[in-house]
Amino acid sequence: MSSKLWLIGGTALVVVLVIAAWGMARQTSKDNFCVTCHAYEKVSWDHGKHPEVGCIACHTKGVVRDKTAGMRKVFLTLTDQVDPHRDNLPSYKDKINDNCIACHFTEERLALMPFFKERHDEYRKRAETCMACHEAGHVIKLRDLRQPGVRLRI
Repeated sequence: MSSKLWLIGGTALVVVLVIAAWGMARQTSKDNFCVTCHAYEKVSWDHGKHPEVGCIACHTKGVVRDKTAGMRKVFLTLTDQVDPHRDNLPSYKDKINDNCIACHFTEERLALMPFFKERHDEYRKRAETCMACHEAGHVIKLRDLRQPGVRLRI
């Protein structure tokens, strides 16, 4: 086979793999995918203060890092080293805190409520994260009702 054919075939393979990876990353970044294992977390979120916010908005460190960690979690689940129904989600307190600030400290909000900024600037001097004072959005009592998942052996 000529080197030109190898180059064309290799390029086509890379394009197909990139498109497939992008599609899988997109599908696994949806709430419907998350709840296949984290149903109690979803219920506790739906009854919390931010039900309109998706899972990935808080539980992410970037696509490559998330998907690498996710592949590891799938392996651990398939080899019975982790029960995803009892496994805590990573909290990424720094990322979640950045998300709190991005939504709650918008220019529009601060213009309407300057006291909010002043008061929270003081709180932020003493508290490491927003969650030091606020529940992140999950209703903890509901989340903690989780039961061990049942795994079927085929």
